[in-house]
Amino acid sequence: MRYIIGIILFILAIALGGWLSYYFLNNPGKEVTNVESSVLLEKVEKVCKLVTVEGNFVELYDEENIRNFTIYLPLPSTWSFSKEATLEVRGKVLVGFDMENIKITADSINKVIRLSNLPAPEILSIDHEVKYKDLEESFFNAFTPDDYTRLNRNAKEVLRKKAEESRLLEEAVQQGNQMLDVIRFMAEGSGWTVILESAEKEVLPN
Repeated sequence: MRYIIGIILFILAIALGGWLSYYFLNNPGKEVTNVESSVLLEKVEKVCKLVTVEGNFVELYDEENIRNFTIYLPLPSTWSFSKEATLEVRGKVLVGFDMENIKITADSINKVIRLSNLPAPEILSIDHEVKYKDLEESFFNAFTPDDYTRLNRNAKEVLRKKAEESRLLEEAVQQGNQMLDVIRFMAEGSGWTVILESAEKEVLPN
């Protein structure tokens, strides 16, 4: 009798295990994600920047890291372990002028407006997004949180370099000259003269 009861309990245990496995595989349940964040405001600065050109870039960035291990017993042997990442980088680059140090003086008697310390165009901001297309790593050379931070930083520098190699800075200069022409046109319409003081030229060209 005990033998029969044991067999029945064994069959029930197998059936219960199979049912539980089926249930959890087909009913994964609800996922709960807890997020905590802290925002620290360190410093607030007043800025006066003029954006004249916007560029959008899409780049594929590849990086490979190889770590070599040398074992000297019984004979020197070197083993290489690599990790490689392929990233898709999408970014928006804003180019323009930092107007913080520009000086504007007005001579109301002679009706002359002088502009000095005009800035050169520069990259004002880079807003980028990184998508990891492929990650390959070795057991002795795996990706760490610092690696992801570095990859993100390097991807941003790739966008900066591409922007510097493009015509964005030249287009920003053209846009800046057009704005100066508008200022001069409006001033001359009111009987004023605009004088541009810089290292290259003193008066805006006609």
